[in-house]
Amino acid sequence: MNPFSAAQITALHEESRSPSEYDAAVTHCECTFAALKPTEVVKTLAEKWNMADEITKKKYETLSRERMEAFAKEKEAYTSRLTPQQKEALAELSLDKKLRVSKKKLHEKLKELDRPKGARTAFVLFSSAMRKQLQDKTPKEMMIHLATLWKQLPEDKKQPYLKQAEGDRQRYTREMRAWTKRLEDQGQRDILEDLKQDIKDIRKGKHSLEHKVKT
Repeated sequence: MNPFSAAQITALHEESRSPSEYDAAVTHCECTFAALKPTEVVKTLAEKWNMADEITKKKYETLSRERMEAFAKEKEAYTSRLTPQQKEALAELSLDKKLRVSKKKLHEKLKELDRPKGARTAFVLFSSAMRKQLQDKTPKEMMIHLATLWKQLPEDKKQPYLKQAEGDRQRYTREMRAWTKRLEDQGQRDILEDLKQDIKDIRKGKHSLEHKVKT
């Protein structure tokens, strides 16, 4: 169990984050756009950064490098003051963030590549058919009631859903086979495997860290 609150851990993480040249430019310019909404500020700054010439970008790259050097010294001093528990909390937060980013990238890539919809189970098909009759219940109540109804349903009444689920499983298998071949033909499969491996590595790191904390 982590001894720190989410706010405390986030504060630790923010204090340990290094600045980029874009951050330096934002810090230098954001006061100019005080009247704009936050989303408009971000959009305007991004446009200005993309349109900036090499001399201007070089200026902020130099400023960023100087800040990073100062930051490295500050971080070393800051980290030395942390307790072992705080260091572990910071490491855990960093892994959580990496995991969220990797999952998001994988999800977006799968969506972009139009991955076939997963096969539905017999229970999911049954739930879809029964859902309209239970609209007066909360989502939690509905799921509990559906699970009870499915458990009590005679085997002969389950057969149509089981048969439909088997057909959907075969559909998914066919579509996945064709989809995988298309990825190989387009040279996209390695990208997905790399993203999946990133997630596995991060989860392994989290498991090792959690084991270390427990022991």
